[in-house]
Amino acid sequence: MVAVTVYLAATVVGLTFAYFKYIHRRRRPNEPEIVPGNLIWGNGADFAEHAVNFLHRCQKKFGDIFTIRLLNQYLTMVMDPHSYENLAREKAFDFDPIQRQVNHNVFNFELVDARKMLSEAGKKVNGRFLTTGMKNFSDNLKNAFQKVTNIDVNGNIYKTEGDNWGQDGLRDLTSKTLFSALFYTIFGQGEANEEFEPQVFYKNFDNFHKYFNYLWLGLPVKMFPKALTALNVLSKQPSSEEMLKRPGVSEYIKFSTEFMKANNQTEQDIVGHNLVFLHVNYNTFRLSFWLLYHILEDKKTFVALQQEVNDLIESQSAPGDDNGSPLGITIEEFDKLPILDSIIKETLRVTSGVFMVRYISKDTEFEMDNGQKVSVREGDRVAMYPPAIHKDPEIFEDPEVFKHDRFVDAKFYKNGKELKNPLVAFGSLCPGKKYSLLQTKWFLVNLVNSFDIALLEGQSTQCDVNYYGHEILPPTHDVQVQYRLKEKFRELEFIARRQC
Repeated sequence: MVAVTVYLAATVVGLTFAYFKYIHRRRRPNEPEIVPGNLIWGNGADFAEHAVNFLHRCQKKFGDIFTIRLLNQYLTMVMDPHSYENLAREKAFDFDPIQRQVNHNVFNFELVDARKMLSEAGKKVNGRFLTTGMKNFSDNLKNAFQKVTNIDVNGNIYKTEGDNWGQDGLRDLTSKTLFSALFYTIFGQGEANEEFEPQVFYKNFDNFHKYFNYLWLGLPVKMFPKALTALNVLSKQPSSEEMLKRPGVSEYIKFSTEFMKANNQTEQDIVGHNLVFLHVNYNTFRLSFWLLYHILEDKKTFVALQQEVNDLIESQSAPGDDNGSPLGITIEEFDKLPILDSIIKETLRVTSGVFMVRYISKDTEFEMDNGQKVSVREGDRVAMYPPAIHKDPEIFEDPEVFKHDRFVDAKFYKNGKELKNPLVAFGSLCPGKKYSLLQTKWFLVNLVNSFDIALLEGQSTQCDVNYYGHEILPPTHDVQVQYRLKEKFRELEFIARRQC
């Protein structure tokens, strides 16, 4: 009995010591206010319930900068959108430790010489690689469209039941088309493999991603059996040597794999990095689902986009063009579609849940845009949460309403001053932003151009706010759509440049 009492007393003392050493803190002079929270998980429950509402409440009480705690991690939240550039430029705010934290905690690997590798690998989704990657993606998307519409490579319908309407969940349809095209654009095509194929990865990545916030904070994956099961399936990839030999494998995967092998990294490390890259592309899939949903939900949005696509096709068609031949479209021509651009920005505004987080590498006096100076502590994180900005009614009128033309020739203001970056949906260091947006545009334009598609009557969904912290929020549930290939349409073909 004495031994048990001594053991319990020692445990209490140990836990108390750990709490005061690693969790409890006293506010130092000139540091931001600390938001009160639970003894153990801090402000985690409030954030998980509805992050935007929680942060808006804190902003009203504590001002434009304050500190919250998620488990044992302190995050100083910068709520002033005008201070975005100051935060991004501050040398003491380092992204590398955050990246290492995600790699280690979520995907179970560490990257040797990460800054050099990512700098060089990032070039493989830009410049000349952007056009070759887009050509591969457009070909893979065409193949995916053919599969879901039962069309052979020559354009012949080989299954003609009823009136050729198909029905599926919109999310499932997007996975069978866009996610499939992304998967094969990244990893190429190899021999048939029941484990390493798009739909297996989509379903398991979907399950795994639900636990992303918990894993990122450092909770072990073994605490979440469903996440562990999904991760085991996702880890069943071809060996690095086999991957390099796959026809159509992306230049990014080629370079990163060869770089990691040259640094004697393990096969597990390479698999983990492949999953990080797929994770980034998975957000392109999530965004595309919401784009489709919003244009189908609102007739005005669909009509406006359809008209812009028709105008594009007409403007690039020469007199006497054969409508049976594909029409080439360039990147520059896609960049001149204001309605499409606005729809994408508005979708990002209402569905993004991304955190912009940096590690504070040394005690720093951070100056806000308004001149206010605050002290922030080495070892903490500093963060901006764009969804809280995107839902600010002072910046965006009726922020809960989707307006497809909101960003057409628009300027946005906070405290009477124009915002340089009213939309912060990508990290400031994201090298693949342009590539991702081009893939999204190509998918949406091609689907609108070649498909009849509609939501079934009474179908609707909304963002699942329980997943704030994810780059793009998932829906609470899927919605059913019916679709079929149009009888007449001009096929579009991606080209690097137009011949004069």
